[in-house]
Order: sequence, then C-alpha cells, then structure tokens
Amino acid sequence: MKVFKACMLVIKHHYISYIINISIFMVIAIVISGFMAEQFDLDFLAVRPNLAIVNRDGESPIVDGLIMHLRENVNEVELDDNRRSLQDATFYHAVDYILIIPQGFHNSFITGEPKTLETVKTTQTARGFVADSLVEQYLNLVRVYMVAGGDKNEEAIVTAALHDLSNEAAVEKRLFGTSAPVDPVFIMYIQMLNYILLTLVFLSVTNLTMVFRRSELRMRNLCAPLKPRSQSLQQILACAAMSTFVWILLVTAGVVMYGGNLGGVDTRIIMLIFLNCFVITIFALALAALASNFINNSNVQNAIANIMTLALCFLGGVFVPRYMLSDGILAVSRFLPTYWNIIALERATELTSFDASALAPFWQAIVMQLTFAAAVFCVSLVVGKHINQSERFNNSMRTELEE
Repeated sequence: MKVFKACMLVIKHHYISYIINISIFMVIAIVISGFMAEQFDLDFLAVRPNLAIVNRDGESPIVDGLIMHLRENVNEVELDDNRRSLQDATFYHAVDYILIIPQGFHNSFITGEPKTLETVKTTQTARGFVADSLVEQYLNLVRVYMVAGGDKNEEAIVTAALHDLSNEAAVEKRLFGTSAPVDPVFIMYIQMLNYILLTLVFLSVTNLTMVFRRSELRMRNLCAPLKPRSQSLQQILACAAMSTFVWILLVTAGVVMYGGNLGGVDTRIIMLIFLNCFVITIFALALAALASNFINNSNVQNAIANIMTLALCFLGGVFVPRYMLSDGILAVSRFLPTYWNIIALERATELTSFDASALAPFWQAIVMQLTFAAAVFCVSLVVGKHINQSERFNNSMRTELEE
C-alpha cells in the first residue's frame, strides 16, 4: 500500500487548503440555506400591513367602525392629506396601503349605492392585499346586517359587525403519521451539499492525480516493481477514502448544527437523505476522475471546478427552484445527476410510509444518479487509457520545476 500512503501524504500536504475550502463552503451553505428556508417557512404568522387612512367624509358610525377595525389589525401611519405626502409615502414604501374615504361615502353607503373607496396598495408584497381584504370584510358584514337587521340603528349594526370580526378561531396542529416533517433549514443545507461535495471532491481528487501524472514521477513509477494496475487501484482507493471522509464530515456537521430541529423525524428518512448525499459523492468522484485527464496545473483545475460545479447546480435546481426554470432548461436538467438528487431529496422528505410503492420514486432517482456516475466513470477509463497510450502524454505534463 505504498501508493496509498503516498496519496495520504499528498493530502496531508494540502490540509490547510482543504480546511480553508471546507470552512468557506460551510459558511456559504449555512447562509444560503438559512436565507432560502425563510422563503418556504410554513409557520403561520398574522401580517400587520402599514396603512394610512385619509378620512374626507367626517365622523359617522360606519366610517368610525371601519377605522376602528383597521386600527386593530394594521400598523397605522399618519400622513397629511395632500398629494405630495401620499406620493412620497408610496414611493419610499413607508406604507403598504393608503385608504382614502371620499366625501359623502357614508350617505351613499346607506342608500345602497356607495361611492368607491380610493386605495393605493403595493404590488410587491401581499400586505396591500391583506389590507384590502380587511376593508372588504368589514363593509360586506355591515351591508349584510343592514339588509337582515331591518330597523336596527347604525350604532348597533357596527357594534355587531365589530364583535363578529373580533372572534378568533383556535388552531391546533396535529401530526398524522409516524414522522414529523423535516426541518426546512436542514433540507436547504442538504440541498446545498450538492455544490460543496462536488467542489471539494473534485479538488481533492485532482490534487492527487496532478502529482502522480507528472512525467518524471510517472516514468519512475513505471520502473518500480509494482504493477500499474495495483498503482491505479491504490490511487482509486485513496480518492474514494478522501471523498468518503468529506461526505462524513459534511453530513456530521449538518447533524450537529440542525440535529435539534429533527426531533420526531423518522430515522429512516434521515438515512435515506444521507444515502442520497453519498450517491452524489460517488458521481463527484467519477466526474473528478474524468476531468483529471485534462488537468495539468492549478489554474486549469480551479477553472474547470468552478464551471462544472456551478453549471450542474444552477441547471439541476440546487440554487434555483425547479418551478422557476423554463421548460427548455428543465428538459436539459433531466440529463444532470443534480436534478435527480434534488428529486430524491424531495421524495425522501415527503415519505409518509415505507412500502415499495412509496419508495419507488426515491429509488428511481437514486438509480438515475448511479447510472450517470457509472457512465462518467466508464468514459474516464476510456479517455485515460487513450491518453496514457498517446505519444503526446509525456509532452503534455509540466514538471514541478516548470511550474
């Protein structure tokens, strides 16, 4: 196992760069996963829009009731009743909704032909629509009471409407099934591991291959009493060991950081998620083996690593959700293992049972990733054999002195 030990020495020689890369990628994964998880937070939280009320109709029971109802459900912003103030507040997003009650609105509402309320709402968030719905709820309920109440006075109608609108329904969360939902932040972290694993495994493997493909070192190894096949197998074993270590390290880091949010989640789901990460590690190893045939210096190494990993992650739905991708891009994405890795992750987190029919979509995505890895590895063997037999091989490599 002399070649394997030599590989370990090469890895040890680059340990500082590995620590720096892992630290940087971990920070990126934590920041991006936390940011992306906020976009998919399923917890309900009441929204209080910033709302300005401009009352040009004076005081009346119905108008006063509307203002009272809004103040209980929004953050009121005081604005002067002039065009400049209203425009500035809208432009600088100081308010989400401006309600202008026109003169004569109360009388027109009583007669059944109400004047249209003037509103200005933001279209960039849902807060303006929330405020719009609060106004409509109050007016519709008051209108119903006026029709059904007969001779009731306005004060009684408004009081009844406000009482009904103040009622709140009790919400109780219940878990149907044996497993709790997987934490969204943890899912986003696992999703980001596609990029980190692809990059770190690629750099680790190519660092080894660049050393052993130096022409003077290769010629000396050919004279050694060790068969070339044995040398290759030991190099593959070293690359596999390094890739497995990277996978274990990153998965363990995820458990340490987010393990507290996984209480109640079925252990089998967690194991399937980790298996999915290991499969993409196998593909990363095969991809690095193929690319190492064309890498002869660190500049080319970094360029190929960035281009390939970013392309795989962007097109595969790692950085951009699939629903935001066009049909043309999705058609291309189906030929990428990262696409199937995200599919497998989604299928694993959606599991409510573990029978054959429920697990079939997950295993299908796993098989697709392994198929890609096998195909890339076979191409790597063919390309490597062709390069090794080529007369240009010895002239294509740079020695350590030339670098």
